[in-house]
Amino acid sequence: MPIAGISQGLGIAGGTAATISGAPIVVLGGFNIDLRDTHANIVVRTSDATGVIAFGTDTYDLYVFNGFNWQIYNNT
Repeated sequence: MPIAGISQGLGIAGGTAATISGAPIVVLGGFNIDLRDTHANIVVRTSDATGVIAFGTDTYDLYVFNGFNWQIYNNT
């Protein structure tokens, strides 16, 4: 499934997702995906700010950094 297909379901209050252009994906309502990378590269990152949201390009999962660890939200 393409990334754009995943982001379409993230619309808040009927918002629609922006197309992928190399910049963060922004959905009306303020939802940002800050980082797009593979699972292996995301989970080894430790210097991100609390609340950073990442998208796994190989897993299609969402990751949220809680200041210590990445919380993974599976795309099932």
